Amino acid sequence: MSRVGFGLLAALCVTGCGGDDSKPRPASAGQCGGIMLTGADDPGSGPIDCAALDAYDVQLIDDFETGAATGWYINNDRSALQTPAPDTDPVPGERIPGGRCRGSANVASEYAVHVLSGNLTEFGAVFGRNLRRRLDVEPCPISPCLGRTPPPPGVGPCGVGQATPGQTDVATECTTGADASEWEGVVLWARKGPGSTSGVRIQVSDPRTDDSNQACVCNPFTNQNDTSDGCDKYGTFINVDATWRAYLVPFDGMQQGGWGLASPSLDTSGLFSVTVQMGRGEWDLWIDDIGFYRRHR
Repeated sequence: MSRVGFGLLAALCVTGCGGDDSKPRPASAGQCGGIMLTGADDPGSGPIDCAALDAYDVQLIDDFETGAATGWYINNDRSALQTPAPDTDPVPGERIPGGRCRGSANVASEYAVHVLSGNLTEFGAVFGRNLRRRLDVEPCPISPCLGRTPPPPGVGPCGVGQATPGQTDVATECTTGADASEWEGVVLWARKGPGSTSGVRIQVSDPRTDDSNQACVCNPFTNQNDTSDGCDKYGTFINVDATWRAYLVPFDGMQQGGWGLASPSLDTSGLFSVTVQMGRGEWDLWIDDIGFYRRHR
């Protein structure tokens, strides 16, 4: 498996839901939910298939081996506490107990991002990053979004001192996203701890679905109950279990959620972001080695 570095900028993602768990979860009733899962009783991963990506090329977005997810964005709905806390920058990494696939070329890892949360009762949480932009002059495929209403501050019982940062409108440059058309989809390694919710949605955005105020086609602040112009990203749900696994998420299986601005198809020649959306519930989730994959040619 080959790895190619992939440069990126800062990120923002705010909507979506998903995940399920058999354990009943009480409503927060307007109270700030504490973190009940601690990770202390985690027995660790089962046997790992360290050869899972031997038949693939991988272009890494980040492996987090610096011990931090620099340039990544983390947020939640403020209905419960979370570590790393919303808007932490950079998002801290955590050493994987015992490491992962030590001695295996290209997939060995010592650090990952570890998200622990209380019972999130609204949209959940998100971890993501914007991809490097290409600047185009002629023709200009998109329009600047000047005069757009700024995002609301973080609200809710866990929102004190945690506000959603504003976004700068682009007025002078035409930008298109990163060209991932030579790749089949998104790959990441992940596992969950005991008691964690399991269903996450792996999302990407293109010029019609990007919510970072760069593409300026959809409206990132439209309520999900309004189907007119919201930024309804493409994505696929995966169910994460307690064993470290490489999850392959093909672009051709991704769909919009059906609540916002409809798009005819995913434009992989201009991807603006990659995000991991965690829905309602309690989370103990490890995320590592996010990138693009394709079968060996």
